Amino acid sequence: MKHGKGSIIELIRERSSWRSYSSEEIGADIEDELKTFMSRLPSPPFGSDARFGLVDAKVPERGEVLGTYGVIRGARKFIAGAVKKGERDYEDYGYLMESIILHATHLGLGTCWLGGTFRRSRFAAAMELGENERMPAVCAVGFRAGKRTVVDRIFRTGAGSAGRKGRDEIFFDGEFGIPLDENKTGPYDVPLEMVRLAPSASNKQPWRIVADEGTFHFFLTRSRGYDRLIKAADLQRVDMGIAMCHFGLACAELGLRGRWVGENPGLDVPGLTEYVAGWESMRR
Repeated sequence: MKHGKGSIIELIRERSSWRSYSSEEIGADIEDELKTFMSRLPSPPFGSDARFGLVDAKVPERGEVLGTYGVIRGARKFIAGAVKKGERDYEDYGYLMESIILHATHLGLGTCWLGGTFRRSRFAAAMELGENERMPAVCAVGFRAGKRTVVDRIFRTGAGSAGRKGRDEIFFDGEFGIPLDENKTGPYDVPLEMVRLAPSASNKQPWRIVADEGTFHFFLTRSRGYDRLIKAADLQRVDMGIAMCHFGLACAELGLRGRWVGENPGLDVPGLTEYVAGWESMRR
C-alpha cells in the first residue's frame, strides 16, 4: 500500500485530529488523487468487502458543518465508507480508513475521525448504504484552519489527546503482566511505537500486544461502559483496526516481512480483554 513519497512513519507522527478547517477548497487534483487511492485499496487483514468515497458537506455561513453536531467547522468534504457485515468488519474498516487518512495527511490535508458525533443517516444516504453494510465512522478532511476553535481545544482536552499510555501498560512479553523490555523489541520497536501513537475513540487506547517468539498478538481491552455510551457502532473494534494498520504499514516500510494470522494463543487475559489477531514475522 503506497503513500507516495511520504514515509508512513513520519506521517503517523505528523497526523493529529483537526476539527477546524479553512474555507479553501481541496482542489480537483488533490481530490482525484485521494479518490484514486481509495479505489485501489488492497484487501484488509480479515478480507472484508469495503468501499469508500468523498461526501460533500453543507456548511452554513456560521461554519458549522451539518450532521456533525457542531463538532466540525468549515470542512467541505468527508471520507465515508461502507463495509459489508461480517465477523471482523469493524476492524477491517478501521484498517482501511486509517490508511486513507494517512494518505490524506501525505497530501497536506487535515483530518478528524468521527464515530459518535455525526448523523449517520445523512452520510448513509450519500453513500447509498445497503442493508448488509455498516458505516462505523466517517472522517472530516480539508485544509486546516490557522488555529483551533474553542470547541476543538475542548475536545482535545476532554479526550486527553496529548496523553498516551506508557509502553509498560500496553506491550507485554509472553504473557500479560510482564512489560515488554524495549531492549528486546529489536527492529519492531518502531512499529510498536506507531501503535502507541494511533488515534482511538475518546483516546481510550484499547489495544494490548503480547510478543511471543516472533508473533505479536493483538488484544482488545474494553473500557467499561463505553459500549453503552456509544451505541451506534463498536468503535473500540475500529480502534483495533487502526492500531493494526499502523503496525502493518510500519513493518512494510522497514522491510519486516510478516502476515496476519487468526489463531488465538490461549493466554490468560485480564477482564474485558479479548483476542483479535496476531502478526507473525516471516524470516527471510
